[in-house]
Amino acid sequence: MVLAHRALRDQTLRNTLMSTSDALVLFDVGAGQAQGSRKFQEDRHTIILPEHFPAKTDDNLAFFAIYDGHGSGLVADHASKNLHKVFAQRPELQQGDYAAAMKAALADEDGVLLDNFMRESVEPAVSGSTVAVCLVNLTTGELVVSNLGDSHVILAERDPKTEYPYHVRRLTEAHKPEVPSERARIKEAGGTVEKRNGITRLGSLNMSRALGDLQYKNPVNTVEDEIPTTQARRASSSSAPVRGDFLSNDPYISVRTLQSNRRYLLVIVSDGVSDRIDDTALIQHVMKLSMRGMRANDIAQEITSSTASRPKSDNASCVVAMLDGQHS
Repeated sequence: MVLAHRALRDQTLRNTLMSTSDALVLFDVGAGQAQGSRKFQEDRHTIILPEHFPAKTDDNLAFFAIYDGHGSGLVADHASKNLHKVFAQRPELQQGDYAAAMKAALADEDGVLLDNFMRESVEPAVSGSTVAVCLVNLTTGELVVSNLGDSHVILAERDPKTEYPYHVRRLTEAHKPEVPSERARIKEAGGTVEKRNGITRLGSLNMSRALGDLQYKNPVNTVEDEIPTTQARRASSSSAPVRGDFLSNDPYISVRTLQSNRRYLLVIVSDGVSDRIDDTALIQHVMKLSMRGMRANDIAQEITSSTASRPKSDNASCVVAMLDGQHS
C-alpha cells in the first residue's frame, strides 16, 4: 500500500515538475544536521535549486554541498554562503566547463579568506573546512562532483520497479596525510607529516586538503614570523628553501553523465556520518526510509540524528537528492 501510494505521488510530481527539455528531474532533495557530542555545530550545507541558481544559463543547474568546519565554523559558514556565488561568476561555467569552474572557485574562495585574514581577523588562518560539492545539470544529465578533505558523495541507481538501490559508488576521495601521494606532495612543499596518538597529521590537521587553514598555505606559511601558531611551524621543514602549500585547495573532481532512462540516489555526508556507517549500508537505509514514504529532509535528519546520538560522536550532516530520468 505504501509503495502504491508512493508510486502515485511520484508520478504526479513527475508530471508536474518534469520539463520535456531536461534529461533529469530533481524529484526530491533535503538536508539534515546534528551536533553530536561536540561543543559546537561547525558543519554547514547548501542546497541551490535551479530557479535560485545565481547565474543565467541555458540549462537548469542544481548545486548541493556540505562543509565540515574545524577550528571554528567561520570558514564553513563563509563557504556555504559564498562558494556557489563565486562558482556562478566563473567564466568557465558559461563555457560549460564546470570542473574548471569549480577548481577556480575554490581557489577564489581561499583568496577571499586570505583578504579577510589580512584585513580583519586571524581566524581564517586557524580555521578551515572540508568541501563536498555536486553540480547537476538537469538538462544534459551531467554530474560534476568535487571534494577537499573527508566529506563524501555517494551515488546509487534505483530500480524503477522496486526502488532497490544498486551500483553504489563513492565519487570522492579522502585527502589524508598518510596517503603516499599526499605525503610526497607535502614534503615537496616543505612540510612534514607526523603521527601522534595513532593519527597521522599535518600540524594539527588529520587531512591534507581543505579550504581555509591559511597558516599551512602561501603566502602565510612562507615567512616564519607570519605563521600564527606553533602548529604551522611544527608542520614546516626548516631545511626547505622554498615553501609551497602544505595544505592544498586543489580538489578531486569526478565528471559523469546520468542517463535519462534511469533513476538515481545522490547522498552527500560529512565524516560524522561516513565514519559511522559504510556507503552501501547508508544507501540501503536511505532507500528503506524512502520506501516507507519519508521525504528527503526527514530522511537526512534521521540519518544525522541516529549517527550523532552515539557516544563521542562528531557533527553530522547529510544531503539526500532523488533524481529521476525523464524516460525512467
